[in-house]
Amino acid sequence: MTTEFGSPKETPGVYVQELSAFPSAIVGVATAVPIFIGYTEFAGDPATGAALYNQPVAIASMADYARYFGGPAPQPYRIDPVPTPVPPGVTPDFAAYATSPNAGGGWSVASAGYLIAPAQAEPFLLYRQMQLFFANGGGNCFVVSAGSYWAGQLPVGAPNPQGWQPGSVTAAALSAALTAAGALKGPTMTVIPEACQLGAVDYATVATAMLDQAGSLQDRMAILDLPGCLSATTLDDLEAAQAQLWTALAPQANDASYGAVYAPAVNASLVQAGDLDFTRLASADNRLINDLLTTQAYQRFEPSPAQLASVQAMIAAAFPLPATLPKQNNPQYSGDAGGWPAGSDAAALNTALVNALPLYAQLLQLVAADINVQPVSGAIAGVWAQNDEINNVWNAPANIALASVLSPLCAINDAQQGAFNVPANGMAIDIIRAQVNRGNVVWGARTLDGNSNDYRYIQVRRTLIYVEQSIKAALRQFVFAANDSQTWTMVTALISNFLTQLWASGGLMGDKASDAFTVQCGLPATMTGQDVIDGNLIVAVTLQMTHPAEFILLTFRQEMQGS
Repeated sequence: MTTEFGSPKETPGVYVQELSAFPSAIVGVATAVPIFIGYTEFAGDPATGAALYNQPVAIASMADYARYFGGPAPQPYRIDPVPTPVPPGVTPDFAAYATSPNAGGGWSVASAGYLIAPAQAEPFLLYRQMQLFFANGGGNCFVVSAGSYWAGQLPVGAPNPQGWQPGSVTAAALSAALTAAGALKGPTMTVIPEACQLGAVDYATVATAMLDQAGSLQDRMAILDLPGCLSATTLDDLEAAQAQLWTALAPQANDASYGAVYAPAVNASLVQAGDLDFTRLASADNRLINDLLTTQAYQRFEPSPAQLASVQAMIAAAFPLPATLPKQNNPQYSGDAGGWPAGSDAAALNTALVNALPLYAQLLQLVAADINVQPVSGAIAGVWAQNDEINNVWNAPANIALASVLSPLCAINDAQQGAFNVPANGMAIDIIRAQVNRGNVVWGARTLDGNSNDYRYIQVRRTLIYVEQSIKAALRQFVFAANDSQTWTMVTALISNFLTQLWASGGLMGDKASDAFTVQCGLPATMTGQDVIDGNLIVAVTLQMTHPAEFILLTFRQEMQGS
């Protein structure tokens, strides 16, 4: 190609004509850019105060997230006695002594089992998922807020939620945010962690929409969690969730290669008991927790009236009894208080309760453990990003240990994993496995199109997306160019150079570049005369994709000496 500089040739002199030694190059698109969708504390531009709900916002750290979207959702917990008789499969979370009035008007102490669970059926998960993403190597990404944690509220800055009630996760809100995400060019993964909590119909709505969008745009993949994964603690639970997944995704089989599902959920290490305080356990009716803690206070400090009175006062401050409730006819209850302390006073009260009452410390540990039960999709998005940075997109994002993860919620062995990795219908589930001396490892790299020889593996589908989108972006310069042999030659050279570099980097198979790919463009190889007349420039590219050594077979034979 010849480029001339300053050549009017109207004045005698010497003119310079530069000849390009190389055609313009294709620059590969980014591959590790997830877009997260979910509920946030607020969504607002800190500079302008404009609301940012259902708008993709680029962030690169948890500090960025906090500026635009706030902190984790307040997630209160309740304590319930274990029903009598105990239902099958129910195990108490803890046992404690409680008081009960007797016929004589006094009180007696009895030990019982109790369950601790979120007061809200559907915890909001996005903040913790972002923590897992960055902990596992994630970087630049986008976030779309589907709404606020608070029902009926859309704050644009840190709110004062006095009197507000927590909202709920809905398929309609997540789907609307997904539509907004689809208008953005650049993301290569879609992640909606809170979808796993939806019922069967709503989960199917969101999951199929994710696959449909990815298949239509052809520039991203959907990372999915199993429905109900947060309570899937046994193999039977996982198999039931797998069956539900198959039912949900059956209508979207044509786009199955654009999705990957990971399981089980994990026990993370994001929240420690020391990060929590009494507001997690307090409610409008504090009678039960007040009773449990005061009973332990009596058991520990009854010989010391002054110390007992001090601990009772702390319990009353943290867990006041409603004035409208009749008081039990026993001396265990610590009484009422005028309201929770704030700031440093609250921190000091919390520390004093932890030091005085082992039961209270145990309750905070149970709450922390429950909050740490998380779907794994956020961590997987980080693993994909880390793998692309270190190993490139054409290598499997597997055999990688997860950070900030203590264990899978359900342990799976080799024999059990087979039905998830190679199911008859091809809808594979990539399993997280705990391995000795290695941690919790991603032990699978299959798409939902496991029966396809072309798109069975995640890295194959993602490499194709990378190649297709990179070439597509580069060819925009030829829109409206002459549809002639010069353009065809330039296009062929441009793509060939890009694919040669990809092959040299290990992204394509073949002993030489000509074995790894072919590029054709022009008459008569890819176009007819009518195509030229109609303005169609058709390029045919074939690739020899790299596939993983998923199953390694070792054969040993023993030979006798001298044989």
